[in-house]
Amino acid sequence: MSSIDIEKVNDHTWMLDIGLFGIKRVGALYLLKGERSCLIDSGTRKEAKGLIRALDAKNAFPPDIIVLTHSHWDHTQGTPALCREAQKRDKPIRVMASEKAIQNLKDQSWNKAFDEKRTFEDIDTVEPLQDGHVIDLGGIELQIIDISGHCEDDIALYEETSQTIFLGDALGYFIEDSLMFPPFMPPYWNKEGFYLAVEKIKSIQYKTLCLAHYGCLEADKSRTFPDKALQTYETWWHIFEEADKRGKLDDLKYLKDSLLRETGTHYPELEISKPSTRIMLSLVNTAKKFFGKKPINVAEVQLEGIIGWLAEGYKGYQEKINT
Repeated sequence: MSSIDIEKVNDHTWMLDIGLFGIKRVGALYLLKGERSCLIDSGTRKEAKGLIRALDAKNAFPPDIIVLTHSHWDHTQGTPALCREAQKRDKPIRVMASEKAIQNLKDQSWNKAFDEKRTFEDIDTVEPLQDGHVIDLGGIELQIIDISGHCEDDIALYEETSQTIFLGDALGYFIEDSLMFPPFMPPYWNKEGFYLAVEKIKSIQYKTLCLAHYGCLEADKSRTFPDKALQTYETWWHIFEEADKRGKLDDLKYLKDSLLRETGTHYPELEISKPSTRIMLSLVNTAKKFFGKKPINVAEVQLEGIIGWLAEGYKGYQEKINT
């Protein structure tokens, strides 16, 4: 059984590493506690039981509020299970998201853009949030910032006391210092919205950026992240454009080799969160080495999946602007 690691961010905020996709340090949720508590995002259905146990251990389940930064499945699909467990305890959770997310949450089937075989549970009874709305937790206030681009319903949350922004996926992904990749995911990527989101974040006085993928950036790393996110996007987008011209968008090996060569990206050391899976992978790789075959690299497998999603995001955007 994989565990959920909890790390204190400040006096009223904790980061929860949920072991997303069975890997440590790639997916984070954030818990804030004032007079009332708020969980930012909910992960997937697979992590929900462990998340409930982890929050129970902190005497923090159920949270009073769940705020969803956008309607992609890896941020939303834990919500129904959390709400059902809270209802059993007669302590219902208020679920909030951008007003633009309401219909996308009511019908989550569009997430099949990421996995056609997966079943996605719809999420009803969500309270709509608008740009500038303030969520009062009692001693802590979270201001809603509309930064749609990565998805059509992205929001960030700004906590002024600590000058912290909870950013979701809106500007991209930062997996250690060795891998940063852009957010042009299907099916709702909007380039113009992304550029506006970058400028909006840069205009705010903040000290800390908390990313869903992954972790909290402070000091110079936080201040330079928006520009680095923009540069990363433009570099990767150009590579996909060149692949498109060559008819190579469906060739994952070509895309991966081009990205590794032209961006200087290298694979981070990823740790599998579930002990039994770690043991199994070790045994498989030992056998592969014995027979002279290439061992499985977890980071390489994950990157190939991400590149496939980005290719779909690129193609979807090009279809929209060309119709």
